Amino acid sequence: LPKGMNYLLGMVTVIHEFVEKAQKGENPFVIAKLETCWVVATEQPLTRGHCMTLADPVVFSVNDLSEELRMKYFRDVCRVGDALIEINGAYRINYETLCNVAQALHSHIIPRYNDEPEAKRKERAAVAYPSNEIKNFEPVRDAKFISEMKKHLARHS
Repeated sequence: LPKGMNYLLGMVTVIHEFVEKAQKGENPFVIAKLETCWVVATEQPLTRGHCMTLADPVVFSVNDLSEELRMKYFRDVCRVGDALIEINGAYRINYETLCNVAQALHSHIIPRYNDEPEAKRKERAAVAYPSNEIKNFEPVRDAKFISEMKKHLARHS
């Protein structure tokens, strides 16, 4: 579809639904609201601390944003990566903004760790960790992580 066409056709993606729930305070995965996006924990994190940013307002693509908003969005994405390095001790962050399945602007921020097996560490996390190896996010168990992320992002935003 041409740029932005799915919105003209009224297509609502899962990203729209997640953002709407975040705005209403009904998304249990919300970590923080930054200037251009919501930061959320992922339901099935590929690695410890795998988060996503969901653009708000929802747009089809980063190319639909002004240059100023593009820079602000990616600054917010990188702030999440900085928090994961500090809080979880990640040695590297993988950033993915694909938007092929859920066709609305969102980014995956995937921390990588030195304690991952070397062969897995060199693969894309989505390839290295099949769904049967993934430990689902649990708000109660992961409350300390969420709290630390909120504090870090509040101090650095």
